[in-house]
This record gives sequence, structure tokens and C-alpha cells, in this order.
Amino acid sequence: MIKKLKIRFVATIMIILSLVFLLIIGSINYFSYQSSERQSMALLSALADNDGAIPPASPGMPGSGQPLPPDVFEREKTYSVKVNPATNLFSVNGNTDTSQVSTEILDLANQMLEKNKTSGTLNGYRYLSVDKPYGELLVFVDQRISNAMADRLLTTSLIIGSITLFVLFFVSLFLANLMVKPVEEAFEKQKRFISDASHELKTPLAVISVNAEVLEGDIGTNKYLSYIQSESTRMNTLVNNLLTLARLDASKTISAFTVFDLSHAVESIALTFESTAFEEHKNYALKIAAGLSYRGDANKIKQVVAILIDNAIKHADDDGLVEITLKPVGDKIQLEVFNTGAGIPDDQQDKIFQRFYRYDESRSKATGGYGLGLAIAKAIIDEHQGKIKVSSEIGGWARFIVIL
Repeated sequence: MIKKLKIRFVATIMIILSLVFLLIIGSINYFSYQSSERQSMALLSALADNDGAIPPASPGMPGSGQPLPPDVFEREKTYSVKVNPATNLFSVNGNTDTSQVSTEILDLANQMLEKNKTSGTLNGYRYLSVDKPYGELLVFVDQRISNAMADRLLTTSLIIGSITLFVLFFVSLFLANLMVKPVEEAFEKQKRFISDASHELKTPLAVISVNAEVLEGDIGTNKYLSYIQSESTRMNTLVNNLLTLARLDASKTISAFTVFDLSHAVESIALTFESTAFEEHKNYALKIAAGLSYRGDANKIKQVVAILIDNAIKHADDDGLVEITLKPVGDKIQLEVFNTGAGIPDDQQDKIFQRFYRYDESRSKATGGYGLGLAIAKAIIDEHQGKIKVSSEIGGWARFIVIL
């Protein structure tokens, strides 16, 4: 439980931090891109308004009213192409030497004319087309450097963000240990108390039970004496369950597992419940595949089977069906314990594996349950790295499934 709490804490912190970093990195890169686009469009508009020549004054940024940096035309490579009505190119101008790029610019102009769009991007250039009295003016700004800088900004921010998240992961682990430590100490004290109290209760319960049997031999059958014996038996069952949970909680490593005949183990336990099912007026059926072997603790697996069958018989309706199935499913082994009856509501199916939880108080009191059996079964299956789950139909049936 403590380990899961730590994992959830660290996972929650890392998810929140990841979302925050993605939001920050995305915002920085988005606004940087938008700023670059606005600046490029301002340059192109200024060139178009000045017939392809560099204007004497820096124009304003679109939508902001702020002027462009004074040296922007010196830093950015811009070009213009004038086209006559017959689409014959007759002039290429730029703020840098156009002799080496005139062919490239002319190719871009031809491609842009083929696209028949007034603005857009092409081969790393941002362009704008404006109608003029002499024909058409095409203006370009070279965005390859700014695009490379934008890519570098994105890569750098992602690297920095990843490194920061990596460092914060260990910080969150440290904080999780600090925050969970009081809970862990309280949980350890609770486990120690349950273990110690259970051990202390076993002796007086044994004394009560023995003396009740001796007294019954002296005075004969007595209803009050039978009450004492019945309740001492119930208390002894509760103490044994608490001790089982305490041992499962205290085990830090998996028990020494051995390979055993799972089919024989399940069948031997299931057959002991035949008389109980007959007395409770329940139809009892076994569908156990033969020859299935499993590596684990045979006694603990038998305990799980006994818990599930006992639970099914108690909650099956009168003249209902209790069916135990063991079969191979792929490379796994699946145990199913089915019973007809009231079923288990969907919102209760995860809770029934919690300790002392009983979804039907009246039925549990009538059958003498304490809400520990399924908790013990889940702890044992978890120890064997298996899975246990339940499916049900209200008013119809319930099926417990163990996958080993």
C-alpha cells in the first residue's frame, strides 16, 4: 500500500510538471514563431508598398503598432521581382548581392506564379504578391535562418525541459519518501498491533474453548454454553485471519515456491465443500482440467480456493448453482468460481477486496463473515504475481476469476 502511495504521488507530480513544461515550451515557441511571422509580413508589406525598394523608415508590426527594429532590413535578406502583364520577368532586386541568387529567386517566382496565391511560404522563403500598374510585384524574405533558429530554440527548450524533469523526478522521489514516512510508520505500528493483539488473543480463546468443552462434559448440553463455544470459534477464525494478513504484510520476499499439481490441489479442496453445498441446498459442479502444474505455495493457493468456494456457497441463492472451473488459457491458468444469486453492484466490485469491507451487511452478519477472506485471497494472489477480479450481473450471478 505504501509503495503504491509513493508511486501515485510521484506519478501525479511528474504528470503535472510535464504538462506545465509542455505548456511553457509550447507557448514560448508559439509566440516566437508568431513574432517571426508578423515581422516577415511587415517586411514584405513595407517592400510592396515601396515598390520593392527598402523604405526610408521602419514600418510598424501588424496589429501592434510597434515599429520594426531599425536594422531589420540589414539583417534579413529580402528580394523583389517585377513581372510584366505577359509574365515576363524583367527585374530582380534585393538588399544583398542578387547575382548568386537571382536564378533561385526567378525559380521561386515561377513556382509562386504557378501556385496563383497572393502569399505563403516556399522553399524557406516567405512571399507576397501585389498587383501594380505595370503588372505584378513579387517580394520575398529569406526565412531559412529564422526557421533554423526556431528549430534550435525548440530543440534546446525540449532538452532543457527533459533534463529538468529528470532532476525533478528524483526530487519528487525524495519528497514522496518524506511525505509518506509518517503514514508508513503509522501503518507499521498498525500491523504490529494487529499481529501482537492476535497472538495475545489466541491464548485466552484457547483457554475459553477448552474450559467450555470440559464444562460441557460435566453438565451436559446447555444453550448458554453452546453460545460460548460458537462465539469462541468465530473469534478464533477472526484471529487466525488477522494473523494471516499480518504474516502476508510482513513478508518482504516471495515464499519458497515449488512446482505442484494445481489440478489435484483445487480438486481436493473443492471436494471438501460438497457436503456443505448439499446441506445448504446448492447445486455443486466441478470442471477441473487434469494435469495442470503450477509453481507457487500450494497451501496458500489452497487457501484462496477455499475462501472463494466458501464465499460462493454463502452468497448463492437457494437451489442455486456453485461451479468451480480450472482451465488453461494461453500460457496462463485460470480459476473461476461462479455462483448464482444477488450479484455484486459495479461500484462495489473493487471495494470487496478491501479489509473488513462487506457490501451486504445483513447477509454478511447472517453468514458470520468479517470481510477479511477476499482481502487475504487478493494478498496471496498478489504475492504470486497473479490477478484476481470479479464480474457480476445484479440479480443473476457473480464470478470470481483468478489468473495465475
